Amino acid sequence: MPKARAGKRPRRERPEGKAPGILFNTGAGQHILKNPLVVNSIIEKAALRRTDVILEVGPGTGNLTVKMLEKVKKVIACEIDPRLVGELQKRVQGTCLANKLEIKVGDVLKTELPFFDACVANLPYQISSPFVFKLLLHRPFFRCAILMFQREFALRLVAKPGTKLYCRLSINTQLLARVDHLMKVGKNNFRPPPKVESSVVRIEPKNPPPPINFQEIPENFKIAEKIQTVLKDTGFSEKRARSMDIDDFIRTYETDSNVC
Repeated sequence: MPKARAGKRPRRERPEGKAPGILFNTGAGQHILKNPLVVNSIIEKAALRRTDVILEVGPGTGNLTVKMLEKVKKVIACEIDPRLVGELQKRVQGTCLANKLEIKVGDVLKTELPFFDACVANLPYQISSPFVFKLLLHRPFFRCAILMFQREFALRLVAKPGTKLYCRLSINTQLLARVDHLMKVGKNNFRPPPKVESSVVRIEPKNPPPPINFQEIPENFKIAEKIQTVLKDTGFSEKRARSMDIDDFIRTYETDSNVC
């Protein structure tokens, strides 16, 4: 009697957020940009050049990395997760792109940044603020940075004087750079999707920078308190900090010799 043919076992779909052998750590900000249209749009807005050296932070599985490698001289990718480093290496292994990729393994906030022409990255959102200021204090100057941020953080970066979102982050960033909101990116463009919406921002450092040495400002420096004590001396007694523009703040900084 012939054996009954066993029915085919139903195909198990890989759970959302997994790559082969990898479970993404969303607590560490691992949300992989999966939409090729968004990837291409970011690259287009970065205006990459054939001679460029690009810094990328948090390359993940390399969706953005590979597209940039096709257009530039070199990509320096900073990744803290050895598992994702392996995935990225496998993706370019045996191709002409492999020689154009340099991977630095470790915490980018604790690493001295190399020379680069532009920075293009889908950042882990929890390092957004410290990385932006590490970037803006980097020398020599780079041309621009095209960065993905949590939407609220991005809107604070570009906020204008007198608006609800205008804050210390807005002031400090705009003192050192020109900042523009480029596009919104919905959460479903990532795998796994984050809990928040995202935005892409362009940051172009001011060269020369304003006459302020941010590295000498104490970590506990309270800009709002300082402003209130010097507003009268600078002739802005009728203004509140939230309505002051960047030129106003430069004058405020210059008034206090202990800061500038």
